[in-house]
Amino acid sequence: MKNIFRSLSLLILTAVLLSSCSGMKLANSYKSDDFETLRNKKMLVVARTPMEDVRKTYELDLVSKLKAKGVNAVASHVAFPDLKRIDNKTAERIAEVIAMFRKEGFDILTLTSLKDVQELDVMRREGGYSSFDEYYGNKYITLRGYYDDVTAPPRLGPKEMDEQVTITTETTYVLEAVTYNLSLEEEKRLLSVSTAEITNPDTGKGVRKAFAKIVADELK
Repeated sequence: MKNIFRSLSLLILTAVLLSSCSGMKLANSYKSDDFETLRNKKMLVVARTPMEDVRKTYELDLVSKLKAKGVNAVASHVAFPDLKRIDNKTAERIAEVIAMFRKEGFDILTLTSLKDVQELDVMRREGGYSSFDEYYGNKYITLRGYYDDVTAPPRLGPKEMDEQVTITTETTYVLEAVTYNLSLEEEKRLLSVSTAEITNPDTGKGVRKAFAKIVADELK
């Protein structure tokens, strides 16, 4: 009885965890030939968003997942509390920021961002014919009836039902994580790009957690 109770408890817990997001997937993934150069290096995680509270939560969730996989990751708001978005994106300014990161021991940089929010109206029809058998009748219930129409059971007319149409809106968040090795030559710095799609999450926290897991799995 105790084993049955434990099994049921585990099943319920798994169902709850899986239901936090209706759908999550890695939509696209790219890894360069130099991807393995990120191993055993210090990684800076930067969430690109103008909202400071959102930035912190996204960075912390991803850092937590990465550390669990053995990656030496640090959130940018922890390492560089005064870090601001680069508005003047000249080559000189970018070089200064890279030098600042590397001076603090960060050779690997992971940038995350929300790329798009897509809404899709999905129409579902219910009713019409109540079942496949009722639509086609029962002509093919027996093998004999399949080959010999004369000896087949009598064909029944389909049972019509009132058709109901429901329209629901599915919301998909498209997020991206781009990882660079700042110690390599400029044309070789891009190590990976991961795009995740998360559909109908229950909460904003659900989006963060799902995205962090997908990215951490790609960078492990």
